[in-house]
Amino acid sequence: MRRGVPHGLRGAGLRTELGLLPGSLCPHYDSEPERRPGYLAAVKDRALPGGWAVDDGAAGVFADGRLVDVVTRKPGATLRRVSVDADGAVTEVARPARLLGAQDLA
Repeated sequence: MRRGVPHGLRGAGLRTELGLLPGSLCPHYDSEPERRPGYLAAVKDRALPGGWAVDDGAAGVFADGRLVDVVTRKPGATLRRVSVDADGAVTEVARPARLLGAQDLA
């Protein structure tokens, strides 16, 4: 990702990431209460480009810059695509996640 929400977000404090994929990233989306509203506001205000919100225990698998799989070790955890349209409306689209079993984690 090119931009991200750092650990301990308190309303501001965006940072540049590795840049391997376009867009932004927000980790700990389901476990830190301030993450979701802070990330959605930053995308809405265009302080961050649209990107991915990742719950704890979930991961996106990318190939050639495209999402090809979403996996999780925690039931209910997922990855969400977050975007803003021309009118400033922010949308979140949860992607179905494949629950990893013991054989996948070995």
